[in-house]
Amino acid sequence: MANAKDIILLKQGVDTWNNWRLQHIGLNQDPSKPNLLKANFSKVDLSGANLREFNLTGFNLSRANLSRANLSGANLSRANLHEAICHMTNLRDAVLIDTNLTGVFLRNADLRGANLSGSDLTGANLSGSDLTGANLSGTNLRGANLRNTDLSEVNLSGAILNGVILKGAIISRV
Repeated sequence: MANAKDIILLKQGVDTWNNWRLQHIGLNQDPSKPNLLKANFSKVDLSGANLREFNLTGFNLSRANLSRANLSGANLSRANLHEAICHMTNLRDAVLIDTNLTGVFLRNADLRGANLSGSDLTGANLSGSDLTGANLSGTNLRGANLRNTDLSEVNLSGAILNGVILKGAIISRV
């Protein structure tokens, strides 16, 4: 679980967070190796938080509550959002490359222009979400709920679509 200091830093805004991250982690940190942050944001309540353009690469946000949070333009590559609650979350133009989104609740979320290439969305609930122009190439969508989603202009090349629920989905120029 993240400590109070980490949460306060996050809530102070993108500039404060990114400056702290640069000072404590450095520009050349290899994201495949454990970073110096050590904070575990699993189960943290960040609902309604403004995390626009934050660099959250590799963060553990499993089972976190990110409902109504603004993560537009944020980098969540290689992050763990397993079973996170992201109801009505703004992820427009966010980068979620190779992200663990298994079982995530992304209902009515804004994912327009987001890059989710190579991510695992097994069993995810994206019902009612807008994915217009999103990149879902190479994603695993096995058993995902895409009911009533807007999939206009989505890149699905190489995506695994076994058992996907598409009832009421808008599918055009895919």
